[in-house]
Amino acid sequence: MSQMQNENIFQKHKSISHTLFIFIAAILFSLNSMAKVYSPTANQVVASWDTSQSINNTRVSLQNVEWHLQQSQYAGSSNLHLRQASLMLDNLLDTQAGQPEYWYYKARVLEHQHQFTSAIQALDNAIELDANFVSAWLMKSNVLLLMGKNNRAKQTCLHLVGMANIDIALACSLQTAKGAEQVKSAYAKLLPIVKRIKYDTEDIPASNMWLVQLAADMATQLDLIQQSAVWMNTYPLEKTPISYMSQWADTQLELGEYEKVLDKLGAVVQQAGYQDDALLMRLAMAEVKLATESNSKNSQPKKWQLAAKSRVTLRLQRNDTYHAADLSRFYLYIEPNQKQALFWAQQNLLQSQSHEDHALLEAAQDMKQTQQMMAKES
Repeated sequence: MSQMQNENIFQKHKSISHTLFIFIAAILFSLNSMAKVYSPTANQVVASWDTSQSINNTRVSLQNVEWHLQQSQYAGSSNLHLRQASLMLDNLLDTQAGQPEYWYYKARVLEHQHQFTSAIQALDNAIELDANFVSAWLMKSNVLLLMGKNNRAKQTCLHLVGMANIDIALACSLQTAKGAEQVKSAYAKLLPIVKRIKYDTEDIPASNMWLVQLAADMATQLDLIQQSAVWMNTYPLEKTPISYMSQWADTQLELGEYEKVLDKLGAVVQQAGYQDDALLMRLAMAEVKLATESNSKNSQPKKWQLAAKSRVTLRLQRNDTYHAADLSRFYLYIEPNQKQALFWAQQNLLQSQSHEDHALLEAAQDMKQTQQMMAKES
């Protein structure tokens, strides 16, 4: 593919981000205090719980599940902790199915696996056991958004009125906006909420992080990339979850800050025990774009491109549809292949229906049209 063609494809990157709709953990952890779930400190050894506490051993195990789910948000930790949480939940079914938190945690695992219908069923179980379970209502709205059911998602948010913090309830409703006019109106209503946040880079409430990500996401949808970048620079990158890092990188790529992506995100990923697919793709994209911009004559793939290629090879061998978005992104921006980009974008849309997923498909379709036009001209 020519350099000009590759350039055109990069321009279609807007709103394609693995952000708050793909990894929704940030919004959910913000309200765990309402669910009365204990969370160990960073230096606490989870395997050494004091079983003399008033809570019983099975309850302690649910707390371990919570801890693993929390850790799964961060770079290098996702696969290991999600697997542990899933195994624990399987073992706890017989003894803890009467606890609303059990079904809430189960839904979190199912959502991560893109089993959205099953996740909704699990959340309904949690809500049936505790009608005031704020995190369950909030997550249900988010999963419905991933399913493309914006109206149902908005109706679900209404249950939070009088139950959750008014800003959270309103933001929940605002994030269901669809289309330029609705998003523009929602963004204007969200700004006062986000501006009221008291920023603390040492102790970051996940609800605050979610509100910042939501503001940045809406700004990106409105092509206000500079405003999006301002929001995404709110917190130190190394203290944020994968979803935040991916969204930050997408914004920087839009602004042409390729070296910044390689320097800041690269430093975080380099230190991670496991390099997450979403972050690898952003780093490889930055390498490709930087080489194109500098007219580099060295066509050899760089470090992150090779790592992304290796990961894609593994995903293809496993026919891993869970990573369909990253596979499509690879064939759009790293090793352009129109047929593969479109195929995996379509596979991704079968699983998830957020506006980012639709934007990914549109980019793949634009790539196909560009190639067809160039073929006619040649």
